[in-house]
Amino acid sequence: MRFFSALLPVFTLAASSVVAQHAFILAPADQTQVAAGSGFDVSIAQPNSISSWENIALVIGLLNCAAQLDSDGNCLGTSQGLGTILYNGPFNPVLVQGAPPNQNFTLTVPTDFQKGASQLGVALFDLVGARFIPSLQTFNTTIIVT
Repeated sequence: MRFFSALLPVFTLAASSVVAQHAFILAPADQTQVAAGSGFDVSIAQPNSISSWENIALVIGLLNCAAQLDSDGNCLGTSQGLGTILYNGPFNPVLVQGAPPNQNFTLTVPTDFQKGASQLGVALFDLVGARFIPSLQTFNTTIIVT
């Protein structure tokens, strides 16, 4: 009986993760080229959900892949590091006709940022469900810094 009691929080978290809609990068598209020192737009979308949630914080970072490879030669996953932080603050998506609720950010690649394939990584912390269960989502896309 204790075993099942110990697993209850795990099942509750898993169920809340399934019900909550996962956020994603609406823009820029994968493999978009951005010049070092220039600005670019990032749009983060979070579809509506049947579950309630409260967004707490959003962090957007840029990690050059050349020096940050895993054992398979791929860029490290976002859950292992965000690199240079380009945005750290609130996330308040708004409903836009023809698109899921989203928020746009204008960010700048640092002028001295290493050129090449880079991971644009996002971490979103929110509270999900009636009990406000903590949830951390991480996701990314690749941009090319020129």
